[in-house]
Amino acid sequence: MRNFILIALCLVSMSAVAQENLKKAHAHNDYEHAKPFFEAYKLGFGSIEADVYAINGELLVSHNLADVKADRTLKSLYIDPIVAVLKAKKQGNFHQFLIDFKTNADSTLPLLIKFLAPHKDLFIKSGLRIVISGNRPMIKDYINFPTWITFDGRSTETYPAGLKNYVVLESESVYKFGMWSGQSPMPAAMKEKLKVYVETVHGAGRKLRLWGTPNTLMAYQALWDLGVDYIGTDNLSELADFLKLAAK
Repeated sequence: MRNFILIALCLVSMSAVAQENLKKAHAHNDYEHAKPFFEAYKLGFGSIEADVYAINGELLVSHNLADVKADRTLKSLYIDPIVAVLKAKKQGNFHQFLIDFKTNADSTLPLLIKFLAPHKDLFIKSGLRIVISGNRPMIKDYINFPTWITFDGRSTETYPAGLKNYVVLESESVYKFGMWSGQSPMPAAMKEKLKVYVETVHGAGRKLRLWGTPNTLMAYQALWDLGVDYIGTDNLSELADFLKLAAK
């Protein structure tokens, strides 16, 4: 009986660690999956990304302008489902919604705030972080926006002390540090550059996401070992399985 209890406790502990690890999972170009939001959410992803275009007073989800469709709105694919799971208190690991502006911030951000504002109290209460990436406003203007909106930082930017709470995530292209396919170990020089960068971002009190990273197990492991906070992927189940195993 004692052994059974110990085994059960170990399994519970491993499950808890696995769920914690899954908070690092970032669904890149999430809208390209058969069930946007829901596939990543049900797998336990902590962060989900959508690209948007502001067109005729609507926010449309697509990677390329040529692929925009009127029925694929940010509201229907993301805002409504997110509000539903938060109201049902079934948030799970999901805590970060990254919205990549493909159109300029002057036209896109007011629309986003319009659609999100009715739910701001729910977002604040649940701790859901809304992060604006892509075409962002000028840094000096961040303070003019609601505090429940945050912005994606860059390695080339500096932020006044008063804007610290507006920039809690920093993103950068992995190609800035070298070329790597993820099919073999990361080159030592590239690894050292990334190690320094990770320490710098963390030292500034921000979380880190790299984009352009390979969708391979070797890449996931390298990013995990470096302490990258959000590991992006287009292969949702593969990354989820990796992060669950990383708990063992």
